[in-house]
Amino acid sequence: MATKEYIFLHDIYKERIMEILNDMDIPILEREFYSESGNWFQNNDFENMIDTLVWLTRTNEEKKEILDEDLDDYFNYE
Repeated sequence: MATKEYIFLHDIYKERIMEILNDMDIPILEREFYSESGNWFQNNDFENMIDTLVWLTRTNEEKKEILDEDLDDYFNYE
């Protein structure tokens, strides 16, 4: 059985994701990407929801830096 904390997190997570998906100021391709991503729209994992909400708090510059580092790590893996 789900705890009240999990239900609360699930509800606010889904509410925020729907706000993003319905935001006409966000380009349609970006919103489609979010809607098709398992870590966004259909996310039911407690830890992934928290990670996603934390990700949303980051600036675009921070996101770019993190993603660039991930790509560097991936392509420089030995």
